[in-house]
Amino acid sequence: MFNVLLGNLPYLLQGALVTLWLSVAVVGLGTLLGVGMGILATTRSRVAQTVVTGYIFVLRGIPVLVVMFLGYYAFPAFGLRVNIYVAVGLAQIVYLGAFVAEITRSAILSIPAGQIAAARSLGMRRPAILRQVILPQATRIAIAPLLNSALTAVKQTSYASVVGVWELTYAAREIVERTLAAFQIFIGVMAIYFLICYPLSLAARWSENRLSFSH
Repeated sequence: MFNVLLGNLPYLLQGALVTLWLSVAVVGLGTLLGVGMGILATTRSRVAQTVVTGYIFVLRGIPVLVVMFLGYYAFPAFGLRVNIYVAVGLAQIVYLGAFVAEITRSAILSIPAGQIAAARSLGMRRPAILRQVILPQATRIAIAPLLNSALTAVKQTSYASVVGVWELTYAAREIVERTLAAFQIFIGVMAIYFLICYPLSLAARWSENRLSFSH
């Protein structure tokens, strides 16, 4: 029954490598963007707070597929020719960044104000307080939700196939069109996605059990 899956497994694994590459780029750059935006949202600058808050609320209120279509068509609309992987990857990075920014902002604001006041009384400046007092504690608070966001982002890379990006899901659709063995092929796709996501799931569970704490 699954001979067709075994015969096409090498092709699916090639698509899985592209999915891994896209996932690493989206999660890595999206996390960096989101952490930076989250830190900006906690500064005293009203302009920065307004911009980041607007960014978070707008992106979190739009489906990722719509954001990808916007990213896909935005560059041609301005007369720019951009690789399809770059266009879709940037859209997913910006989308993930909004969720990471909110997680970062919430984690920073959860640090007791008394600790910040104590640091100021010792003569520490804002950058030093952020680096030595706030971020180490905020990281422990944020790590579990950040890993869960990364897990979601990895699975959302499958949406890239809708706009013609060749990756695991697109490769599976090509095989199904040729063999008509949809059930067998997508059982294999499900297993591959599970193997990709399982380490992140374990890391998120471990962090929830070991790194979370109450104030």
